[in-house]
Amino acid sequence: MRENRILTQLESGKSAIGAALNIYSPHLVELIGSIGFDWVFLDGEHGSMSDPEIENMIRAAETYGMASVVRVAANEPHLILHMLDAGAMGIVVPHVDTVADAKKAAAAAKYPPQGERGSNYGTGRNNEYGSGIADAREYYAESNKRTILFALIESGTAVENFDEIIAVDGIDASWLGPADMALSMGMPEQSVIDAALDEVVRKTVAAGKISAVAHPGPDAIDQLVNFRELGTTVFATSALALLKQSAAEWQEKARQL
Repeated sequence: MRENRILTQLESGKSAIGAALNIYSPHLVELIGSIGFDWVFLDGEHGSMSDPEIENMIRAAETYGMASVVRVAANEPHLILHMLDAGAMGIVVPHVDTVADAKKAAAAAKYPPQGERGSNYGTGRNNEYGSGIADAREYYAESNKRTILFALIESGTAVENFDEIIAVDGIDASWLGPADMALSMGMPEQSVIDAALDEVVRKTVAAGKISAVAHPGPDAIDQLVNFRELGTTVFATSALALLKQSAAEWQEKARQL
């Protein structure tokens, strides 16, 4: 089985640093990998990519040893299964608002006895078509360990139910969704949203699970400092925002020549 570099980083006491993409571009994935990022986030909910396109981007990530994390369009078992069978090492499930939502996602992402995921053992690219695996039971157990299931917390209801959500067996991590959270809460003052986000991070860490933050822009390092101090260990920002920022800075300097 392939290494999940997110887990490798965390096990060595380091943070896992990623970049996010919501457009189809294996070349950009390769560029991200060549720079040295640990993982790439592929957005299948707000992005326009098809399943085969996401699979090609997963292939590009594997070229550089990066882990691929895919946000599926909905909390549906067949969508989760498609991306795991394509080789994703992590799944972000949107709109996990209740413990029932969390249990549904966990059942889809994990093999029995932990979940209900169907097997493509020996026939799928996620298990290298069975090459080098002598014991299917060992594969299923290792796959459950190496596959990170992120619950996307993006509503006031999810925050209220978060104690139960994060306690679900198979939910490995939380993922913050501040924009939709603000919308669901009626667009309150930013301090209210910040307090809710911090609460989710604290409770995630207290439960012994992984806290992931992928929303701050590339210039919002102060936000990352705050989350890191609270115990967040998985970070990402938009690859296109990074490109835009660097391009704007270069253009400004070039026009002064």
